[in-house]
Amino acid sequence: ARGERAVPAEQMLRDLRINRIFEGSTEIMHLLIAREAVDAHLSVAGDLIDPDASLPDKGKAAARAGGFYARWLPGLVTGPGQLPRAYAEFRPPADHRHPDGKRSARPASSGYRDLSPHLRYVERSARRLARSTFYAMSRWQGRMETKQGFLSRIVDIGAELFAMSAACVRAEMLRSRGDHGVEAYQLADTFCRQARIRADELFGRLWTNTDDLDRKVVSGVLSGAYEWLEQGILDPSGDGPWIADATPGPTSRRNVHRPIH
Repeated sequence: ARGERAVPAEQMLRDLRINRIFEGSTEIMHLLIAREAVDAHLSVAGDLIDPDASLPDKGKAAARAGGFYARWLPGLVTGPGQLPRAYAEFRPPADHRHPDGKRSARPASSGYRDLSPHLRYVERSARRLARSTFYAMSRWQGRMETKQGFLSRIVDIGAELFAMSAACVRAEMLRSRGDHGVEAYQLADTFCRQARIRADELFGRLWTNTDDLDRKVVSGVLSGAYEWLEQGILDPSGDGPWIADATPGPTSRRNVHRPIH
């Protein structure tokens, strides 16, 4: 009844939140993905951290874990992300480099960006993420499920690394098809630079955070320790209808929507 017609973006903004709820709340999805991240550890060493497991079961789990980690842990030390020329297929095409093989000196806005450093970063960070997850499992063991702040950051880092990989692969696919390859490389490079900042910040917050203090505050909220903060707040509840009456209906005035050209 405001006299203006809605634009398509308006409904999208209204629907965004409910769509997230329909798909499953973000917090629950974080926990499900985190469970997948630690599932390999639980499958081989779950009985070691299970307080109800018998001694024979713990012994079998220790044997399985020893064999698994003897093969798995060495792969976390080094990888192609430490090789300067790894992922060369994501470097600027030859016709955009100097004859000596270096990248073109033209302004970045007019040519290809080099995406190979981003893929090397993803590979190194994926191993770093696996090491962090393993360390957390070793440190907290069965209490790992209570460290939801830590697990949420683990998932967020993984999401950033996945998005970086997907952006680079998509840009290379478009370049190979001759479909706006230069622009795709530029967009992927910009996104990856932004994602690296977010991932590095999340890595720092894995071990430097206020999670323990936050848990204490949350416990205080649940126990009513901070109810005094609610004093003086007007209570909006009442006996009125949840949905306001729309009478007299849509406006009959002339549409004054101002289109943007």
